[in-house]
Amino acid sequence: MLNSLRIATRAAGACALALALWSPAQAAPVVEMSTVNSTGRVDLTVRARDLVDLYAYQFTLNFDPTLVNAQSGSEGSFLPSGGTTFFNPGDIDNAAGSISFVFGSLLGLIDGVNGSGDLATFSFNVARSGRASFSLSDVLLLDSTGGIISADVRDLVAAVPEPASLGLVALGLFAAFGRRSMKSRAA
Repeated sequence: MLNSLRIATRAAGACALALALWSPAQAAPVVEMSTVNSTGRVDLTVRARDLVDLYAYQFTLNFDPTLVNAQSGSEGSFLPSGGTTFFNPGDIDNAAGSISFVFGSLLGLIDGVNGSGDLATFSFNVARSGRASFSLSDVLLLDSTGGIISADVRDLVAAVPEPASLGLVALGLFAAFGRRSMKSRAA
């Protein structure tokens, strides 16, 4: 009898192991940021990865106001891929270095979106170059039942380019066209 119990226990364990190995692995959800720099400007995108049933989100974006100044925010393409949305680009406070109460939500009795995509993009003007820290706080992700979705939220430190300067542009134009004018006078 004891031998039969051991065999049954081992068989059950082997079945459980086989089912665990055959079931698809679900990656842990992540909310992260990335930047794209151009002269005098930084565009920062907040992106979600590996989410299941995302219906709504909210966060505050924190930044270094000595290096960058926030100008605007726009909705990403991830949540709207699931239906009609409502989006708030947040309240910009360049003195404190924050964009607070950014949120997006699907509307209606529908399922949330699955997968990965951009939640929002923010444009910053560069005040001076350096390495700027960006972080997210007050992050809340909700599924279509109102349940909280846990995610790994990652901060970002990014290089900020030199600020655009009218003086540099004028100097460049003078160098390009002023030199031509001086050569033609000499001839």
